[in-house]
Amino acid sequence: MSSQTQPEGRTAAQEIVLAAFDLDEAGNSEFSEWDLTVAVWKRDSNRFGCRGYETLYPDHKRVMKEIMNAGSTNPIRRGWLERTRPNRYRITDLGKSEGHRLRRRSTGESHSHAAPQSVYDAVAPYYQNPAFRKHLQDPNEPRLWMGAASFLQLQNTDPQHLKDRMTSARSAIDDALDWLEQKGEIKIVRGVTGGSEAISKERLIRLQGFLELLETRFANQIEAIRSSGR
Repeated sequence: MSSQTQPEGRTAAQEIVLAAFDLDEAGNSEFSEWDLTVAVWKRDSNRFGCRGYETLYPDHKRVMKEIMNAGSTNPIRRGWLERTRPNRYRITDLGKSEGHRLRRRSTGESHSHAAPQSVYDAVAPYYQNPAFRKHLQDPNEPRLWMGAASFLQLQNTDPQHLKDRMTSARSAIDDALDWLEQKGEIKIVRGVTGGSEAISKERLIRLQGFLELLETRFANQIEAIRSSGR
């Protein structure tokens, strides 16, 4: 068995999210860590195969090392995968968005007027968030950290959680803008026939600026959370 040829520079986490993307497209909305191990190994046996037997056996520990590590490259911390129950996972909308982005860049996927549903679904919660909607009407909003925390979907004040949520928000926005650039479109909709509010490139740029504004306006609160873990 030989691995597929991979583009230079792709990270282990990106290979894992692509393998999860493959599993999801094959109808596996939830999969085990062993399913994921085999899928990643099929994509890149040199990187994820047992040492000395790379083309024969997958290295389960190598894959799980990437999923369990505490660093920022962890695909769960990036918001690409989530654990559904012990030893089982699913790919998130943000993960699917990343999978679409990586596939477009590596295969030159044909252009389509329909936005991948996952790209839209990943950025829509931020675009539809009340804090951002209020900001569009009043630049002084949000006035309180509570509004920023709601936008970032913070569930606690753990420093790593804050970092993960900010990374997820930034990735969702960047992926949507990247899709528009790749497709030469000025707005993104959920599917071929629409059925949901279109998000324009101008609004995505405003959303990107809004995230940067939150980091500046609430720098003290953000630093306090970051410092709590030191």
